[in-house]
Amino acid sequence: MKIALITDTHLAAIAPAFRSNCDAARDWVGTIGADITVHLGDITVDGSKYPEQLDYAREAFAGWPTPIRFVPGNHDIGDNIDPHAPHARHEPQVDSQRLAMYRNAFGQDRWSFQGDGWTVVGLNAQLFGAGDSEEVAQLAWLDETLAGVKGPLGLMLHKPLFRNGPSDTERHHRYLPVEQRLELARRLDARDLRFVVCGHTHQLRRIVVDGVEHVWAPSTAFIIPNGMQETIGEKIVGVLTLTLNAEGHQFDYVEPAGMARNDISRFVELYPQLG
Repeated sequence: MKIALITDTHLAAIAPAFRSNCDAARDWVGTIGADITVHLGDITVDGSKYPEQLDYAREAFAGWPTPIRFVPGNHDIGDNIDPHAPHARHEPQVDSQRLAMYRNAFGQDRWSFQGDGWTVVGLNAQLFGAGDSEEVAQLAWLDETLAGVKGPLGLMLHKPLFRNGPSDTERHHRYLPVEQRLELARRLDARDLRFVVCGHTHQLRRIVVDGVEHVWAPSTAFIIPNGMQETIGEKIVGVLTLTLNAEGHQFDYVEPAGMARNDISRFVELYPQLG
């Protein structure tokens, strides 16, 4: 099975440069023989605040060259605000109304599929720590899904689980809240988890922790310069392919033709809070 992975497209009518990069990704996906595409969130510039951006992005993905699945990001449905994190947030907190609008535009925010002996699970990272019925329902769904899993497992979601490893205690909006991440890890401990892939960071990074590969996929839309964000991985734009087979899995990075390395500091009108 070959999976195309895109993330952080940040689409809106007010961001034509980002749409151009997404279109370059579309053209590339149409040439590689992928079985499916997964979008790892932040589909929109700020759909959580401006629902018309959800409609714009849905239309941008109409006629995509493969079947496509989405998981939501903080800019799509709001964030899972960690009250203990020392970093101010500018997105609203996720709620049922925003989640319903997202589902209307992009379908279910959690899902699983199988191929070549593998199970791939997509989760809504924004619900971890929400403390509501949707968080409870997602965990119940995950338990039911994992109960039937045999063979290797891959996890896809918007946010990284942690910076460097499961013993991390750093609280940052970049990562899942610590308590909820530990609870997720408990559910996955008995499974043959091989990889976790996410978006959100606008950096490419690959590390292996306890035999599990953790991959941060780069944004198609833009990079965030050092003055606005620390460098942990590589600050590049692009897409990933993920190949799954009986021998294992492999991630490969590609920067499709026509994809510009936009710098968000040149688009301050879109995210003035970053200035």
